[in-house]
Amino acid sequence: MWLELHDSNGPIFVNMDTVTHFQRVEGQRRTTLVTCATKSGTCVTLQVNESPDEIMGMIGEY
Repeated sequence: MWLELHDSNGPIFVNMDTVTHFQRVEGQRRTTLVTCATKSGTCVTLQVNESPDEIMGMIGEY
C-alpha cells in the first residue's frame, strides 16, 4: 500500500509494505520510518512530517 507522506521537500510516496517500523521520538517534529527491500535486504530511513497516529489513520482508511 502506497501512502503520500511529506518531508521537508514536499510530498513523497512510501510503499508501506516495505516499512518495518516507524516512530516519533519525544520532542522531535518528524516521524522516522525504516524500510527494508525484500530482495536486497537494503534498509532506508526516511523522516516525514506526519505523526504515527496520522499514518495509522491513513492505513486504517484502506
